[in-house]
Amino acid sequence: MVTHTLSQALRIADHVIFMYMGKVVEEGDAEQVFRHPKNELTRKYLNGAFS
Repeated sequence: MVTHTLSQALRIADHVIFMYMGKVVEEGDAEQVFRHPKNELTRKYLNGAFS
């Protein structure tokens, strides 16, 4: 499934892939990526710095 709704992704996903400008930035266990992202770009996106 593809979604731009972060709350829905966190609610239903086991594994997520965050892509930006057609490139995979981060992927992994949904809980890990949403709660403790490794990539600065992922952190910025999750904090609403850009959409």
